[in-house]
Amino acid sequence: MSRAQQKRFFTATLFAAAILTAGCAADDKPPPSIPDAGPQARLLSNLSAVSDAPINPLAAKAVPAPGEGLLRDDAAVSAGPRTFQTEPGISRAVGSEERPGTVRLLNDKAAKFGDFSAVILDRVYAQLSIAEKTEDISRTRLPTELKPVVITAILDKSGKLTELILEQHSGKAKIDQMMIDVCKKGLWYETPPAAALSGDGNYKLTLRLKLENFASSDEHHWSFVTDLGLGLG
Repeated sequence: MSRAQQKRFFTATLFAAAILTAGCAADDKPPPSIPDAGPQARLLSNLSAVSDAPINPLAAKAVPAPGEGLLRDDAAVSAGPRTFQTEPGISRAVGSEERPGTVRLLNDKAAKFGDFSAVILDRVYAQLSIAEKTEDISRTRLPTELKPVVITAILDKSGKLTELILEQHSGKAKIDQMMIDVCKKGLWYETPPAAALSGDGNYKLTLRLKLENFASSDEHHWSFVTDLGLGLG
């Protein structure tokens, strides 16, 4: 092959490689975002109608080990010992290296009743850990702009869940539904502190869940970064 032929061959090879690379990049687009749907608040007064998940606080795995958790959105994660009944602003790292998570206290009242708040956070986080490993959720590739799902829960004086209000949609219906199911299983408290009652004589809890994809071992099933916050009204 002459030098001129070699030059033409080398140029053609580079051109073909550039076309192939551009084609692959075009195919590797991120999944389209899912816009927020529906009104910003939805009263879920009939809890049995929104999900077939059983409300059974005495079921296996319903009660996790004693809790770890205080926090607020603008706080840095603290790896120190558990601290209760302090001002909000402390975050607690939970989960594992494969499934990292953070729990937070969102307001002063949640910090004032730190033991009560921590038990609630632990129960909800334990149910989230189970739900995130299910086939339907673990196969979900979340949009990067997914918003937090915010739910207000009402417990009666005995600590029984009576209402759920979906205050903010995440933008992914299955994540909203997962959080509703988790709240139905994890929100209860035997003999809650009477001083934590709201003005209407109930316990008003606001939970905020922010979820992000973390890692995948097979490119099909995902683990998540879970950020869970609790405020008391």
